[in-house]
Order: sequence, then C-alpha cells, then structure tokens
Amino acid sequence: MQDKSFEYGGHHFIPERQFTKREDDFFKITRRLKTDRELGFFAADYYGRGSQKFPYSYDDFYAASTDKKCDIFRCVENGRLYVPCQYELQQYMDGKQQERRNAYER
Repeated sequence: MQDKSFEYGGHHFIPERQFTKREDDFFKITRRLKTDRELGFFAADYYGRGSQKFPYSYDDFYAASTDKKCDIFRCVENGRLYVPCQYELQQYMDGKQQERRNAYER
C-alpha cells in the first residue's frame, strides 16, 4: 500500500490496507460497516435533508485515491477507517473498535 494521502471532499485520506483473506467475506465485512452521518459522504440525502455534506461517488473517490487497489482508508482529520461503497463512504470498525461498540450496545 502506498502511504501517500489524497484529498477528497475537503478531507484527506491515507490508503490503509486491503481486506485480509480472513476478512474478505461479504457478510463479515458488512457487519463491520456503519454509516457516518458526521462525515456525510453520501450520493444523496439518504438520511434526511442536509445529511449529505459532500456528494460522494465511488468512482470519483477511487479516481482521487493514490492506491487504486486499497479497500480500507484512514481519514487524516478524524482518524477513522472507511470503506468506499456504492452509495456512501462507510465507516469500517476494525476488531478493537467493534469490540468497544458491542460493549456499549449491551
């Protein structure tokens, strides 16, 4: 992976890594994704008027990316991990983040 950051939608992203063989399963991946309304990178106002803070496009995100094969990107401004999906840039909860999130939901 390249460590060069790139700008998209006024934020900077660093290619973090590709999914590992252990992670590379649709159901495992989707359980770790969540909408980040604070970031608001959606293709449209899916979550109510004004929810879209930047008009996200999967193709445009990868066009701006310095690593076209990367699956997971880190936002420099907030430190969170993201996965480009078709209609929004979704937050990716790695194992440690997922464990903390599950503890709060109990």
